This record gives sequence, C-alpha cells and structure tokens, in this order.
Amino acid sequence: MGKLWEKIKVFLERSWKTRNTKSNLKGDMQNSEEELSKQLEKLRMNKEIATKYAWSYLGIFYKWGGDDPSGFDCSGLCGEILQAVGLVDRGSDYTAQGLYNKFYKQEVIKPEEGCLVLYGKDKKHIIHVEYCISEELSIGASGGGSKTLTVEDAIRQNAFIKIRPIRSRRDIVAYINPFL
Repeated sequence: MGKLWEKIKVFLERSWKTRNTKSNLKGDMQNSEEELSKQLEKLRMNKEIATKYAWSYLGIFYKWGGDDPSGFDCSGLCGEILQAVGLVDRGSDYTAQGLYNKFYKQEVIKPEEGCLVLYGKDKKHIIHVEYCISEELSIGASGGGSKTLTVEDAIRQNAFIKIRPIRSRRDIVAYINPFL
C-alpha cells in the first residue's frame, strides 16, 4: 500500500504545482503539504463513501441493463457507485468494457478497496466488472445475463448483488483504481 500512496502523493503534488504560477511557488512547500494532506483525506473519504454505498445495494436483484435500485447489471452497479463520488458523470452509461476504457491508465497490480476488478478474455473483450471492498473480496451484480429482465428471472437464476472472493473467477483481466 505504501507504493500506491507514494504514487498518489506524487500525482497530487504535480497536479497542485501545475495550478500555481512561479510567483506563488515561493514559500508554498508548507501549503503544498497541507493541500496534499487535504487531497489524500478527500480520496480516502470518497473511497470510504463509495464502499459504504456499494454495501447498501447488497441483495438487490440483477437486471440486464439495469442501473438503478430496481435492478442492476454489473456495470450499472459500478457506474452508480462511481457516480456517487463524482468519478463518472451523472447519467453516463458504461459497459464493463467502457469502464476499463475510461480508467485503463489507472491500472494497478493488486486489488484493494475501491478498485474495479475486470473479467473477460483480454483487455479488448471485458465482459464483467465488480467493485473491490477489500484486497480479497468484491461486490457485484452477478448470476444473470441478457435474459434476466424481471425479478422472477433473477430469482430463478440466483442473480443479485452479492459478495464473492475476487479470485472466484479465473478470467481476471485487470484491476483499475479509479480513485488515482
């Protein structure tokens, strides 16, 4: 986790510096550290909020193409979680592949809370996404498919938002940290 926070620190330091002119840089190291501290705290809080929000949907039924509490598919759930903390625009509609395409530059080696785990054949054929609630577990809308359109379909297929070990599927393609 130390390396990840170091990367975040470097990224935020660069971002902060580009917002300042040369005349403002003198004596701003203390302000820079304070700004960095605030940004890191905001990231931590947003990740915590996103994770709590994800938990709130546990047990909701799966619905193909769903992106609201009447039913979610995998990308609808992850999109809703990310919209809640401002990481994707309100009203945007992403597939699992679309989420990878949006955040691919934020790929990480190991999962942690707040990451998206993407499954499929390869990085051009991603078919499923879940939200990591820890290094070992993810929450996702699963068990359904394109024919899961009603609550009755979901019940018959045991399709709902559930927690599973991240590695319970063998087709992991990538881990993405949208909070970076």
